[in-house]
Formats: sequence, C-alpha cells, structure tokens
Amino acid sequence: MPKGIRKLQIIFGETHLTHFGGIFLIHHFCQKLKLKWIFQSYIKFYQQNNRYTVAEMILCLIYTIIIGLGRIYTTRILRYNGSFQDIVGLKSFPYFTALRNFLLRLTPKVLQQIITIHDSYRLKMFQYLHKEQTSIILDADLEVIPVYGKLEGAKTGYNPRKPGRPSFYPFFCFEAHTQELWHGKFRSGEPTGQQLKEFIKECFQKLPDYIYRIRFRGDAKFFKKEAIELLEEKKAGYAIVAPSNLFKSKFSGLKYHEFRKGWEAAEFIHQPARWKKFYRFIVIRRPIPEEPEAQFTLFKLKKHAYQVIISNLPLSPEGVYRFYLGRCVQEGYIKELKLSFYIIKITTKKFLANEIYFHLHLLAYNIVNWFKILCLPKQFQKWALQTIRTELLVLPAKLVNVSRQNILRLPTGHIYNWVFEYAMNKIEKIKSSNFCTFAKKSR
Repeated sequence: MPKGIRKLQIIFGETHLTHFGGIFLIHHFCQKLKLKWIFQSYIKFYQQNNRYTVAEMILCLIYTIIIGLGRIYTTRILRYNGSFQDIVGLKSFPYFTALRNFLLRLTPKVLQQIITIHDSYRLKMFQYLHKEQTSIILDADLEVIPVYGKLEGAKTGYNPRKPGRPSFYPFFCFEAHTQELWHGKFRSGEPTGQQLKEFIKECFQKLPDYIYRIRFRGDAKFFKKEAIELLEEKKAGYAIVAPSNLFKSKFSGLKYHEFRKGWEAAEFIHQPARWKKFYRFIVIRRPIPEEPEAQFTLFKLKKHAYQVIISNLPLSPEGVYRFYLGRCVQEGYIKELKLSFYIIKITTKKFLANEIYFHLHLLAYNIVNWFKILCLPKQFQKWALQTIRTELLVLPAKLVNVSRQNILRLPTGHIYNWVFEYAMNKIEKIKSSNFCTFAKKSR
C-alpha cells in the first residue's frame, strides 16, 4: 500500500472506464474505411437476434482479435467495460456465447461474402498505396495447427512439434514488398500437388491486372510437379526449396565455386521422375560448425550441409539463394499471426465456423497493416501488433460527457501521445470514397 494511505475503501460502480482506450484509433480508422457499412450492404444473412446486426457482431470479433483477447470466452471482460462499448458504438457488448453461436450459425455463402469484401479492400489498398508497382513477390507457406479433442476436419499428419496430434494445415501467402497477407486458406490434411496448384492459382487470381512480373518463393512443401508446372505456365519466376536427400548422388560430381568464406554454390539440370521436362537446380553447401548447438538441420554429407533450390530465375546460383533468403521475413509474419493475433486458438468444433473465424483473423491482420502504413509515422510502421497494443491500444481511459460533448481522457505523460495525435490527424484526412465504392456484391 502506498505510503500515507492507512485505509483504502474499494467501491465498484464506475461505468465509463476502460483499459483499451486506444481502440478508438482502430475504430475510427474502420469508420473511415466504412467497414461497418460494407458489411451491412454486402453480407446477407438472417439474424434471429436483432439486438446486434451482423456487421456489429463481425466487428466485435475483429476488435477483440486486434486488442489481444485470444479466445472468444475471454471477451466476457468487455461486458463491464463501459467506455469500450461507447467507443465502438455499442449499447452493450455481446455475451461470449452469443458470439460463438453467431459463428456456428453462419453459412458458406457468408464466408464467400467475407472473402470477397477482404479481396476488394486488399486490391483497392494495393492500387492506392502502390500504384506504380508493377512487380510482385509472393511468399507462401503451410502451417501446422495442432488441436485437442475431436474437431471436425482435423486430421493426423506431418506434425514436427506434436507427432500424432490431429491438426489443421492452413496455407498462407504474403506479398513481400507490402507485408500484406495476400491469401490464406483454412484446411485439413497434408496437401496434395493439386491442392497446392489450386492455392497458387487463387493467389494469382487476386493480383491487379497491371502486374506483369510475378515471382514466387516457397519451402519444400511446395516442391510438387503440379505447382511447378503451373508457375511455368503462368511465366512466373520462382525459387522453391527441394528435398536435399533426393539429389545426394549428384552433390559430389558438381563444380562448386566459393561466393562467401566457406560457402560454395553449384547448379545442375535434372528431370525428376514423371516430370515433363528438365529443370535447373541450385546447390548451396556450407561447412558444418563444430558446436553441437549450431548444427544445421539441412542434409549433411561428410563435412558439409546442403540445400537445393529449384528455380527458373536468370540469376547466378548465389543470386538465387540470396533471393530465396528474402522469404525468411514472412516466417515472422506467420509467427505474429500465431502469437499476437492468436490464429492458432481454435474456437469451435465445427469446421466452417473455424474457417470463418480464420478469415476474420486474416482481415484483422491486414486492417492493422493498413493502419500502420496510412496512419503511423514512418519510423513506427514496422511496429509489431504487440508493440501497437502496448503503446497505443492498451491505455487506461475514461469517457466523460462535458457540455454534451464526449471526451476520452487518456493518461498524463504518455510517452507516445504525439504518435496518437499524429495517427488521429492522418485518419481524419482519409477519404472514404477511395476505399468503399468498389466492393462487388457476392452472388
């Protein structure tokens, strides 16, 4: 107890306090994007409980994802968070059971409508923010999400962290220049070559018409005949890791050249079994360090570790390798989706409900990314979501009404109050017409 306070009386009764005062920034940003209006106009779903509209329920789920409430159950704390409700324009916050039941009632048609709205916003944002960009780099990956209990669609397959555990296997694709989540797909079971081909095709279908140069990067999961043939057909450049153990017989006969101390590169032409043509393969080998903790997880042969990349890029072998290394950044984006957006928290036992919630996570990710680009000072646009929460969103606040004017009171001496004011000014200057007049109604 602080010095000088001998007796402290505790009274529960304040109704306009919140520790999420900074959510006003995100809410006001979404207002400028007219996100609620878009949901109301383009999502057609009969809601039995008319206390909350479909748009309000979806926005409630998106806001709770952004502020970091990992499970729908934890949203119950917002029931007594009066200022939060007022800030986001609600008379009261829905019960967590109402939010879960809402997800369970939604239909495949609603899922497609949400995806269409997200695609439209992404395309419009890309055209607005990167109008002169004519090339694009797509980084794709597959993540394993282990689950507990019997969940619809969860299957047992490759799971390096929890072998034998039923899991979901979603696809992710990011655009390297903008950090945008370009496409995502919630799915179960280890992917086939045809499924990988369909995912890549869907990524390409979301590209603006004026993009003429496409490059694609993927790990060994994308080393499938169908995927490579599609990239060749689309005339896209690619660099995809190939399983090194398939080519160990070729390593000793190659002509290597050193491009970095101890690191060597070579290449060979090869036609894998049942593939239609020959392809170029890059081999990178490096010495194995003596320290046990620094051992490579790559294929090892004598004193070297090897990595193989299949590519059609007109670059030197080391140039292809350096280009592929740029893909490592997107692994950080997936890590943020898992640890900050809590996309690994599976909410229900129904596959469709989990798939819809998954796509709301993807939309929430891009909303935060667009907010950083459009509203934050340049030196803070690399902030991770956890930093944005700590410095801007999770702020103690009190909403008061003075002379019929609502005032949000934030703490004195906040170190980033100027960033808060900067973001507010930027939000005010956003023209809604740039982003909300394009969405096509889903059939």
